[in-house]
Amino acid sequence: MTTSPPGSPGTPGSTDWSSIDEIAGVVRTCTNCRLHSGRTNAVPGDGSPVASILIIGEGPGFNEDQQGLPFVGRSGKLLDELLAEVPLSRKDVFITNVVKCRPPDNRDPLPDEVAACRPYLERQMELINPKVIVTLGRHSYLRFYPDGKISRDHGKILRWNDRILFPLYHPAAGLRNPAIKRDLREDVLRLPEALRESLKIKPATLPEADEVPGRPEPVGVHQPTAPQAQTSQANSPEEANAGGSLSEPVIGNETTEEKGDRQLGFF
Repeated sequence: MTTSPPGSPGTPGSTDWSSIDEIAGVVRTCTNCRLHSGRTNAVPGDGSPVASILIIGEGPGFNEDQQGLPFVGRSGKLLDELLAEVPLSRKDVFITNVVKCRPPDNRDPLPDEVAACRPYLERQMELINPKVIVTLGRHSYLRFYPDGKISRDHGKILRWNDRILFPLYHPAAGLRNPAIKRDLREDVLRLPEALRESLKIKPATLPEADEVPGRPEPVGVHQPTAPQAQTSQANSPEEANAGGSLSEPVIGNETTEEKGDRQLGFF
């Protein structure tokens, strides 16, 4: 039996895996940190490998560890319900976590555990090439903004390098707190707006793995408390030309918002 040398494609030491399925295979046999010793199943991720939306949670829980799939417990049921209101389903997005194995007793992942899984997440981002990255909870958000506060930034549409970053509360927090659940529902319903904003960003290369900006930049007026501010600018010249880089003409009297919805599959 032969084995690949460290750093070869298809091994945990590599970062040039060629597909989401290849990453999944490597994750399922990974022993790069202590979490592998207590897992039933690793949880690489699930969904469309060409999704416009990448959803990143914190780490698998008990049900996820048993099934090898992300967000299949009570939190996952709530997430499915919220996505359905957009409307979106799991086949429309890709869902993964910062760490791919369950931390003992569902504790927070430790820094070295996050670091061990980081190459997998980075390569998933490169291959999927999402327009919008949705972070669920504090630990997922901190990967992109180390000084961020989810209680302050949830529901804000932010620009992170050449992506839209959309931080949300974790569904588990919504299950514990009705007020957070209300905020989470309102925030998720703004996903179409986040996707429309992504159409205005000219494509560019993904940042290097170690390139983390000090703070994501807010995009326009996108505070959850003032959604009406978007309407006043909807038909400005800037809005009218926002999708120009996509080389697709406006259909009839279609507004920029309607064009964005059509391009992103909302009708």
